[in-house]
Amino acid sequence: MVEKHRHREFIGYQVYSTQRSLARSLEQCLAPFGITTGQYNALNQLEEHGAMTQKSLAELLKKEQATVARSLERLVQRGLVTRTPDPKDRRANIVEVTAEASRLLSEIEPVVARRQQQVAEGISEEDLDVFFDVLAQVEANATRAANSDD
Repeated sequence: MVEKHRHREFIGYQVYSTQRSLARSLEQCLAPFGITTGQYNALNQLEEHGAMTQKSLAELLKKEQATVARSLERLVQRGLVTRTPDPKDRRANIVEVTAEASRLLSEIEPVVARRQQQVAEGISEEDLDVFFDVLAQVEANATRAANSDD
């Protein structure tokens, strides 16, 4: 007989609930800058990894291409991202951050860093290391389970 669990005992539920709280907290930090958490993540990835296709960015963000395209359109309109045709593939666009985006990210960074410190308050570096290792293992297990034939 399968052991019955309460919903809140599942790893996925706990991770989802925590992620929602973290997202709301980050949304609060970003609101004064007029940027969403998704846009912030996209800008950070482009800043870190450099220019790339929209498809590559969507894969990196683990988001649908249409969702990323809509978000990028808003960033282009704000002058934070440029989008140019890929010379190797006319169907694709290359996206990259502008100097304005880099300036905005440097303004946002201390605010987000302070929030990160608040979120990690009372948690030792050792516990954080273990936590990140466990999260990585859970992600690997979930990915493997999703790709299995079971």
